[in-house]
Amino acid sequence: MIASSAAKASHYDAIIIGGGHNGLVCGGYLARAGLRTLVLERRSVVGGAAVTEEIVPGFKFSVFSYGVGHLHPKVNKELELEKFGLRAVKHNDLFVPISTKDFFIYSGDVSVTQRNIARFSPRDAQRYPEFLAYLAELGPVFHRLLMETPIDPSKQDWKSFKENFSFLWRYRKIGDRIYKMMDLFTQSADEFLSQWFESSVIRAHFSYWAGVGNMIGPKSPGSAWATLYYLFTMSDFGVANAGPSPRGHAIGGMGAVTQALAASGRKAGLEIKLNSDVIKVGTLNGRVTGVTTTDGSEYSAAIVVSNAHCKILFDDLVDEQQLPTGFLDDIRRFKTFSAAWKINVACDTAPKFAAFDRERSGLEAVTFAHIGPDIDYLERAYDDAKYGWYSSKPWMSVGTPSLIDDTMAPAGKHVVNLFGGHAPYELKDASWDNEREGFLKSVMDVLDDYAPGFSSSIIDMQVLLPPDIERILNIPHGHILHGEMSADQQFFKRPVPHYSDYRSPIHGLYQCGSSCHPGGCVSGIPGHNAAREILLDVSKRKRLWAR
Repeated sequence: MIASSAAKASHYDAIIIGGGHNGLVCGGYLARAGLRTLVLERRSVVGGAAVTEEIVPGFKFSVFSYGVGHLHPKVNKELELEKFGLRAVKHNDLFVPISTKDFFIYSGDVSVTQRNIARFSPRDAQRYPEFLAYLAELGPVFHRLLMETPIDPSKQDWKSFKENFSFLWRYRKIGDRIYKMMDLFTQSADEFLSQWFESSVIRAHFSYWAGVGNMIGPKSPGSAWATLYYLFTMSDFGVANAGPSPRGHAIGGMGAVTQALAASGRKAGLEIKLNSDVIKVGTLNGRVTGVTTTDGSEYSAAIVVSNAHCKILFDDLVDEQQLPTGFLDDIRRFKTFSAAWKINVACDTAPKFAAFDRERSGLEAVTFAHIGPDIDYLERAYDDAKYGWYSSKPWMSVGTPSLIDDTMAPAGKHVVNLFGGHAPYELKDASWDNEREGFLKSVMDVLDDYAPGFSSSIIDMQVLLPPDIERILNIPHGHILHGEMSADQQFFKRPVPHYSDYRSPIHGLYQCGSSCHPGGCVSGIPGHNAAREILLDVSKRKRLWAR
């Protein structure tokens, strides 16, 4: 019997749940390998957290993620994203106001950064090259680990033994660097950075990154790893001309990244359906059979790849009876409690920082700034969140992409991205419905302290707290990294033991989102690595069939 055209249309080689950037990366690779692949996206726009939307008429915002500098160059090159319209520019050097009268400049030019460090500590300036040498020593190991499929050291079968031995052999020349990497998982960012820097201002600049998306402070054990994760990925990645994140801005906003991914995928045969919310992953005898969407549509495939969060996939979409004992408990224990917030502002004028001096700074304008003047400031912001409240004096990133990209706002107007910490997903003995205005006031009070009068220039804004991010993007607790980047949620424990290799307990069901190794940021690495493992399994099956 010849199948009907409708039946043919609903059957695919592979189906991807979610059109976030990792889903599009994975789908692009599968389509290029010849698999008939369908991406089902629940929202009316493709891109997940990497989208550009006109929240205020005439003003375009990178609503959630905002830096293109984490995008892995291998993904960019192999999927030919620049051919499909992706362009990027650099922000000016990072401006860090210390007070209303002083500032620190962090630059890709080592001599510029060193001169700025020297104003706070001549000793620290002398040691800065040693710190860079440390990063250069560990960097290659770290970058290689990002692209690895995590091994399972607990398995004792011959196949796993060979895989584990092969992994160890690849890193046989790591030498004493292994001890340095182990320190990162246990030390606080402040303790780690104290090896080189005595100035709290300089330590605060680098440890600022520890709290980005994570519910930790610079003095939290293990926060050194979170800091280095950002420093490593920012140092070498990025689209041409973009420079390291956050200095990398995609022309037209972050939606340009996912629009290029979608165009690249479609050119290779990838199909994308919007407004298609998957509510069930079908299984039979331990194998995946396809998916069902909210409108009742059914799509069959021997391969289903989830770009959704692991908690959404296994708690909401898969029949619990199909999962091994204890697996779902491990998934539910995966830490996703978030305290990150984002505010998208349309305004008449860009922030005018009181400390900014064009001649002293060497900058024409402040296009990107960090407010977090010293270690104690950052730690106190975390202390508030630790005890169930939003930071009375939050740290924050202040980006004004309209200063370097005139497509983002009407002439003479600006868009400003505010991102920072901390605003816990749940407040102690209070609700966000009642405290939203109080939180907003704490942010604007700090910003007006450093950039007087900014709040009076605001035309309109969008405030995104963790519950808002959860509601819009369907990410548990609104965690922008899909889960804490702590040592206990890395490599072969991300998201859970035994299933960190992008596979799952169900044959043919894979994962490609940021709850997998190596974690969050718009890097495309989870999507890339998942596609590699899927195609490896497909090639193995083909060899078996050929026998």
